[in-house]
Amino acid sequence: MRGRVLVVVSARMASTRCPGKALAPLAGRPLLEVLLERMAAVRGVDGLVLATSVNPENDPLAEVAGRAGVSVFRGDEDDVLGRHLECARTYGADHVVRVTGDNPLTDVETTESLVALHRQEGADYTYVPGDALLMGILSEVISRSALERSWSEGEARHRSELVTLFIKEHPQEFVIATGALPPDLYRPSYRLTVDEPEDVRLMQALFARLAAPGRWVRTRDAIALLDAEPELAFTNAHLRHKGANLRSVALDASIAKTS
Repeated sequence: MRGRVLVVVSARMASTRCPGKALAPLAGRPLLEVLLERMAAVRGVDGLVLATSVNPENDPLAEVAGRAGVSVFRGDEDDVLGRHLECARTYGADHVVRVTGDNPLTDVETTESLVALHRQEGADYTYVPGDALLMGILSEVISRSALERSWSEGEARHRSELVTLFIKEHPQEFVIATGALPPDLYRPSYRLTVDEPEDVRLMQALFARLAAPGRWVRTRDAIALLDAEPELAFTNAHLRHKGANLRSVALDASIAKTS
């Protein structure tokens, strides 16, 4: 499969549970800056863009991206699917790697392997199924044609942060490829996304211990530290089953039955 692949990091300042989390300091740097730096290192893609909304409150996020030399697309605040689609159209992308701005430990190597699998399979959608999605370290790859169809045929719920929900609800109508996490990364009991104050505290503790000048904190190093010091994981363990990804995880079973 050929075509332009664009990494799209979506972020906005609004959050009912943890406003401004995209700017939370991790070892002295904004969370978004840390994430953009690691996504800029992903090989096998053709570019990186921050997709945020047109709301003025998101200006600081655009400024972070600008300082990092990352292009910025600004679209609808609430239509997250539409924002990804318009971003792909604007930058001429045939496929997007969707990365959410509250996952600063999105794994670089796994992202590269998913892009390679997506190309190999000529897929519309490539991801890691199951409860690994709840960890907050995964990206997913989506063809622009699948985004187009999801937006045109989907309903309001499909245009929310559940960007790939339409695809998962209609698995027979798309080419779906599934990857897997290596054993040293698969820890579904760990919550490494940032959506609540407790998540921020855990992430700050990990980066305080692991950050070093000139390199990003590797996902497997963070997991190894949690393995060695399980009390750290208790910081936000009670939140593990919260979040919009739960519905997507539930739909994985139906995909497995039809694949």
